[in-house]
Amino acid sequence: MAEKIVEVHTHMGSGWKVTAQVRNHHLVIDQPTATDEGANPLETFLFSLGGCISAIARMVAREERIELRGLDVHVRGEMNSAGLMGQPTDDPVGFKRIELSASIDADMTTEEKNAFLDRVCHRCPVHDNLLHPTLVEHSIA
Repeated sequence: MAEKIVEVHTHMGSGWKVTAQVRNHHLVIDQPTATDEGANPLETFLFSLGGCISAIARMVAREERIELRGLDVHVRGEMNSAGLMGQPTDDPVGFKRIELSASIDADMTTEEKNAFLDRVCHRCPVHDNLLHPTLVEHSIA
């Protein structure tokens, strides 16, 4: 199967707001202490995980003929912001821990819901990128 390429080009002007046009969608990332026109990057990162889990859950439910009436995903990230602020720390600059819990509205036992969530997480690309190091290369354009 051919590899799929996903690209996003962002723009930041003189303020803190970062925008991107992704297909027909205008996305905004901002800081609450600035103009607060969008979620901050960390919130957006966690939203990406919850959104991906939700989309994959819909796919898996369709494939397995499970009537998935609804799914609420709660994602909580814990971090020490010292590194982010340029201070010395032994902690990672990013999240030290991410917790994900899902409330699944479907006719399944708790055990079946746990197994379903395991299958979903196993197929989620965002979840996989968090579990396995992904090479990120950076350069000046």
